Amino acid sequence: MTRQEAIKNVLMSQEFLDVIDELRNNQLNGIRYSTPSDSESREIFYNRLHAIDEIMGYLESIAKDSEIKDKAWKIL
Repeated sequence: MTRQEAIKNVLMSQEFLDVIDELRNNQLNGIRYSTPSDSESREIFYNRLHAIDEIMGYLESIAKDSEIKDKAWKIL
């Protein structure tokens, strides 16, 4: 199994997607329920949320890499 196939399998796993969704919701709730004066905590929650999104984007780009390369060859 290649790296790309392994990552595709992970991204298709409902359990993995559920965990990512829980992580995102935890960070969003931290922002949502913070006090107005707690800007430092909101910044931490925001940075964590951004990191989760960046990791997911990177994994998705690896999983779709061959599809993109195949389409590029069709254009040429």
